[in-house]
Amino acid sequence: MRAIIQKSELRGDVQAPPSKSYTHRAIVCGLLSPGKTQISNPLFCDDTDASLRISKMMGAQIDDLEDITITGREQLLAPQSEMDCSDSGTTLRIFTALSALTKGRCVLTGDLSLQARPMTELLNALGQLGVNASSIRGDGKPPIEVNSRGIDGGIVRIRGDISSQYISGLLFACSKAENESIIEITTKLESQPYVEMTIEVMERFGVTAEPAKQWNQISISGKQNYIETSFEIPGDYSSAAFLLVAGALTGRVRVTGLDTESKQGDSQIISLLQRMRVSVDISKGGYTVNRSDPRPLDIDVSNTPDLVPILAVLSSQASGRTRIFNASRLRLKESDRLVTTTTELRKMGAKIEMTKDGIIIEGPTPLKGATTDSHQDHRIAMACSIAGLIAKGPTVIEGVECITKSYPDFIEHIQSLGADVELDQKTVRGE
Repeated sequence: MRAIIQKSELRGDVQAPPSKSYTHRAIVCGLLSPGKTQISNPLFCDDTDASLRISKMMGAQIDDLEDITITGREQLLAPQSEMDCSDSGTTLRIFTALSALTKGRCVLTGDLSLQARPMTELLNALGQLGVNASSIRGDGKPPIEVNSRGIDGGIVRIRGDISSQYISGLLFACSKAENESIIEITTKLESQPYVEMTIEVMERFGVTAEPAKQWNQISISGKQNYIETSFEIPGDYSSAAFLLVAGALTGRVRVTGLDTESKQGDSQIISLLQRMRVSVDISKGGYTVNRSDPRPLDIDVSNTPDLVPILAVLSSQASGRTRIFNASRLRLKESDRLVTTTTELRKMGAKIEMTKDGIIIEGPTPLKGATTDSHQDHRIAMACSIAGLIAKGPTVIEGVECITKSYPDFIEHIQSLGADVELDQKTVRGE
């Protein structure tokens, strides 16, 4: 499916979508709790659907007609059929670790994009815990086979600069090990806020983990019990960032449903906007962003890599040189986001260059409409959409359907704010 976006001024209020990251983690905790878990305001998208589907395969009873009710299991089942994670890297990594808790053989796979994701570091970590986990093709990538009789516990060493989801998966699995586990992180832990989020959600279910002050080690007791509880999913800063930047570039947008005290790593979008001298008004439960002339900035995204595509769009309108760095892990996302962000914004006239671990943007540059490719990457599709709102002439985004991975209502939401969007030859204008 393609979207055609015309230059538009966005004004109005919009509710942030629920957090994908919190929804994943609440589903996993619900699976591990033999009681009944009530998850309110969940995000239903392609990625969380994958976690729900595999939780059912591992024995959870789930009602997800509106909110989500999960009755989990003390002993997870090893499914007889392959566990298809679709394109969800979070699902793949966390459920690979959880497969170590079953009493049998599990095979995890996904679509072609997911089958290109590296898993060697997690497989090696599981091996240190006595789990037989391997890449079926022998290349360190899915499909993955896990044969296990549970986890004894002990010391496991793992890098922290490839994917924080490896460590989140180990925390879930080790909480049900026979003995205490110590996860030693051998490099700087990047995307640390996501590991903090994992521990936060686990604590809501009665499970604890103790990180060292420098986050180079996490201790977690085994045989912990996940209690039944109710969990409300907060708004998602990662997705809201697109709406907030739209306000900064086009008009006035108020985004509600965001916890202003949130620990989400991508809540840093607010401080970044402020540092770039964008007008941001903070109120209880949300933010109002007004059209501004942003200033350039040097931005370390080691903890916030998902913000890079939309920060690049914003930086194209800043008066000077913006450097985004510590973003090398973006090469391992749905697309190589350093390449795809650079390629697609350059089509629209942005002065953007790729570096070894990031990008450099010179601005301000008037953008022009162009035919862009989502590369089946939801964040690239949404970034190009926001760029299209300030471009002269129509912007075409091929493969825009990939937004259902994380933000199915994105087009509807920007239309409600005034975006002129055409989908499948039918024009729908915002009111």
